[in-house]
Amino acid sequence: MKLYGTTTSPFVRRVRIVAQEVGVTVARIDTATEAGQAELREVTPIRRVPIAVIDGRTLFDSRAIIDWLTTTRGYGEIAPPRDRWREGNLLNAIDAALDSVIQLFYLRRDGVAIDGTPFATRQLERADAIFAWLGAQPGLGMQFGLAELSLICALDWMDFRNTYPTERAASVAHLRIAFADHPSVLATKPHA
Repeated sequence: MKLYGTTTSPFVRRVRIVAQEVGVTVARIDTATEAGQAELREVTPIRRVPIAVIDGRTLFDSRAIIDWLTTTRGYGEIAPPRDRWREGNLLNAIDAALDSVIQLFYLRRDGVAIDGTPFATRQLERADAIFAWLGAQPGLGMQFGLAELSLICALDWMDFRNTYPTERAASVAHLRIAFADHPSVLATKPHA
């Protein structure tokens, strides 16, 4: 599978973990470079990572790529969802928290003074509410599933980029601890 993205993206990392778990080799195109960005623009109009080219298909978005991998290759060591719709809600919540924090990251990186603004406060409060809700979800963290690995990727990225004080997500801290030594989690952890 050819995977367009960076090693730090939490969405790309999800795909890398799933690919490793189901035994799919990844040829990564680093989109942090000008050459990688040029290649990305050739395969997608949305210019957002991850993008995968696999089995003659070009797939946009981590959820679509992961769905393709698990549908065509199985789940490997990942626990398949027992309730697709519940799993979808968990993933949507995780993505919403991540999207809120990513917006703050990019605005700060671009030099926009947002700290203390109502917008920044709302985004952080949204992430707080989501993590509290996730912490109250029965069974979350009891197995290594898509929601668990997605949450680990989100929180690890937030720590790596120093975008959200993850100690505020104490209700899900046990989950990170439980799977911290999982080989695919360790192998894909973001670093400078």
